[in-house]
Parts: sequence; C-alpha cells; structure tokens
Amino acid sequence: MRIPSLLDLEIEQHAVVNLPFHGNHVITGAPGSGKTVMAVYRAWALATAGRTVTLFTRSNLLHQYLAQMAPDLTEALNVTTYHRWIRDFWRGRFGADPPQTDDGGWCYDWIDMQRDCLLQEVRSTAHLVIDEGQNLPVGFYQMCRLLGFGITVFADENQRIGDEESTVAEICRSLDVQADPLMLRENRRTSREIAKLACEFRDDARDEITLPTRVGRTPIVLKVPSLEYLLTGVSQYFSAHPERSIGIICRSTHLLRDIQSELTRLGLAKHTQAYVHDDRYRDTVDFSTQPIRIVSTASMKGLEFDSVFVPDLDAYTEDPTSVDARLRFLVLCTRAREDLHFAHRGPREPAILSSIPESLLARHSG
Repeated sequence: MRIPSLLDLEIEQHAVVNLPFHGNHVITGAPGSGKTVMAVYRAWALATAGRTVTLFTRSNLLHQYLAQMAPDLTEALNVTTYHRWIRDFWRGRFGADPPQTDDGGWCYDWIDMQRDCLLQEVRSTAHLVIDEGQNLPVGFYQMCRLLGFGITVFADENQRIGDEESTVAEICRSLDVQADPLMLRENRRTSREIAKLACEFRDDARDEITLPTRVGRTPIVLKVPSLEYLLTGVSQYFSAHPERSIGIICRSTHLLRDIQSELTRLGLAKHTQAYVHDDRYRDTVDFSTQPIRIVSTASMKGLEFDSVFVPDLDAYTEDPTSVDARLRFLVLCTRAREDLHFAHRGPREPAILSSIPESLLARHSG
C-alpha cells in the first residue's frame, strides 16, 4: 500500500481535501487517478473537523484495503461496506432488516424504505464518503438525500460492471449536486505503457486522457503449455522481485483455489494470500505485507499491485466488443503499477486482445 502524505498531495488532490464540510459532492476520475486514496483523505478531513463520518464501498475486500491503507488516518473513522451500513442503519432505527426485493437479501426496496423513513421522520446529519460510488443504486442516493445525509461520492463511470449501478449524472441528480463533478485527471498508478493499453478499452474521448510520464515495460501476452508452467514463472518472478506486490487475478474462484494450492506446492505458502467471499479460510487479506495475492475479477476494483498476472485469458470468450468485456479489461489493466502479464493455453490468442497492436502488447510463447 502506498498512500502519499498530506504534503505530497498535488493541487487537484488538495481541492478534494478542501471541499466544504457540508453538502453533497461528486468526484470522478479514471482508474489510477487516486480516487480511493482521496476518499480516505476526504473522510479523515471530515472527521478532523468534528463531523460524524463513515467511509464505505461495496466490495468487502476493498473495505479491508481501505481500513488498512492508512491507520493514522482511518483509526478515527467508521470504515465499513455498503450492505453492512444499510443493514446496521435500518436495524438501529427500525429493529428489523431493511425491506428487500430479492431472496438473496442484496437488493433493497427503496420505495418502501423512503416511505418508512418519512413516516418515522428519520433524519441524519452524518456524512458518508463512498468509494466506487458508481456501483451503488440510484435509490440509495435518493434515500440519503431525503434523510439529510452529507454525501461525498468518488465514482468512475468507466467501471460500470453489474446490474444495480448509477451513472455519474444519475448520482448528481439524485443528490441535487448542481456543480460539475470535481475531476481527478492524472493517472498516478500505472506506467505509460500500461495506461496506453488500458486506453484501448475505453469508450470515452481518448484525447482528454492525460497519460503518465513514468515509463515501464510493455505488457505481455504469454502462450503457456500449462498452468504449472506459468506459476513456476510467477515463483521465479517473485524470487527476483521480492520487494514487489504481485496480484494474480482469476475469472473463477475454482481456479483461484487451484493456483493457491500450486503455489503452496512450490514452497510459497507463507508468501501467498487468497481472497474468496464467504470462505472463512480465505476471507481476510493483510495488505501490510507484500506477498502474492490471488483475487477474482469480482473483487479487483480499487486494488493495485506492482505486478499483475492474468492466468486464464482463455476464459474470456464473450464478445470482445461488448461493454462489459471492455470495461472488465480496462479494470484488469489498471490494477498494475509496473508489470502486466496475460497468459493463455489455447492455440490462439483470445479475441479480446488479438486486435491490440504489437506496439502496445508484446507476445511470447513459453
């Protein structure tokens, strides 16, 4: 984890810290622009000013990352997840679970919830700071406005993957934010080469994107004979770069477990952490060390690693022109700071990358 000190923040970042402590605010930025870091600083600034503030995001793994990112900043904050906050809020005021529209308990009946809050005259002066705010539904923001919460939302419209989500415009309308969203324009995470590859999966105007000046290695697509061959290479890479954090991002939790087992066989058990939601053996990650972390694409948002390996390129068989496929690869690419490696075992490179020019993607056979 790398969080800059307050003195190291740049002008556009200080603009976030210095936002008014009252009212609703929306901050946007592309992957790598530092939204998660600034969400922590925004929550810290509010807490320092004496406001009751909660910092949360939808993903449980990102929640752990936020809570561990800067103990000196977050120890005064309530850091939680979206679903946990909703349920705690509702139980605290109504003594029951919030009304839901699905059997799984993940979708809420916002109309009933707003009605109940109006009847009970529920109000709040607390402030919520929300990271990855595009992943939350419009009904949530409408209810927050009704109840009087102050809201600061960090969102990236280019990362909308899923069903219950909101565009930046919808968030602004729901919260009655009149000013244009504050934008973080600089890419502070990836090398220039990784950023240029990520641009291939964007659908917005690329001429408005500021590429980073820091140069690095060209991302690699590697054809490998087996998963064992690839993970032997990861083991060797780890030995050569022990100072780097490594992320292995899988499409399925089945492969995630297989990879953890193989790395254990290779003698890397104490250097390997895996995350699977609702798996009591793999539901906690310590971000204070720099081991090999294995996560799924469902949990990768907001995270970053020095080096990223995508071991299952063959699993990406969907239409490469679809919005979901392109956004997924935009997020995949921008998890890496220094090195990015894709691997496939099939005879042909999957279509999602086959049209990428050689100048942006190096290709090798193992």
